[in-house]
Amino acid sequence: MGKYYEALSRGVEQRSGDSMEAGGTPAGKLLQAPKSAAPLVVLPAFREVPAAIARGEQIRRLAETLAPAAARSPMRLLVSGCRPGDGASTIATALAIDLSQRLALRTLLLDAHLSRPGLERLLPAPGPVPLSAPSSSPIRSRPTGWPRLELGVCAAIDEPSSEFFESLDDNLTEYQAVIIDLGVVRLDPRMLPVARPSDPIVLVVRYGHTERKELATTVAALRSAERAPAGAILSGVNLPPPGRLRRLMHI
Repeated sequence: MGKYYEALSRGVEQRSGDSMEAGGTPAGKLLQAPKSAAPLVVLPAFREVPAAIARGEQIRRLAETLAPAAARSPMRLLVSGCRPGDGASTIATALAIDLSQRLALRTLLLDAHLSRPGLERLLPAPGPVPLSAPSSSPIRSRPTGWPRLELGVCAAIDEPSSEFFESLDDNLTEYQAVIIDLGVVRLDPRMLPVARPSDPIVLVVRYGHTERKELATTVAALRSAERAPAGAILSGVNLPPPGRLRRLMHI
């Protein structure tokens, strides 16, 4: 997932341009593939990938595990990649979609990237709906177009203070489920205090992309902050890793 799925956003509809094609195809007509050619495969747009993944069995099982706790009191789950491009943002978005749509929980998907927030590209606004919040709020939020699902972005800040996290906690209690995309926590641990000791943290590991040492240093970073991962999600396609990675990885 992650960067791998950027290829999905480059799916091309084969249509003729405003001028005649080399073979004399009139403008405005659909180009017809030869009958002997293999059928064209239409790939989803990049922003449609999380919704497709949300229908996967593994995401649904995880959501169903979390839902009973969320029904009793506000629940918080954090998602971290071990390396940029692992797909943590895609997994976090898919999980938030399943919790809010299939399981009908009021959900906030929180982008905790302080330097480069990017979840808005996965959940574009349904029209001209800007992120908004009182000036004193630590997050800005907006609807996503999905019922019961809002997108939140942390206020721009270099070093979050204890007052920042206390205010953030107060804002998160109004949601039944909060899914927090931490990015790559071993590279930027500034938002890790948003995870309470009892909050589960899921690591995303991408096959053929994440190196063993990156997984180990991510776990070490969490333990040094007195947090522990609750589990890992294996992400990506079944591509054989390069020889060097094949020797290093045992995932």
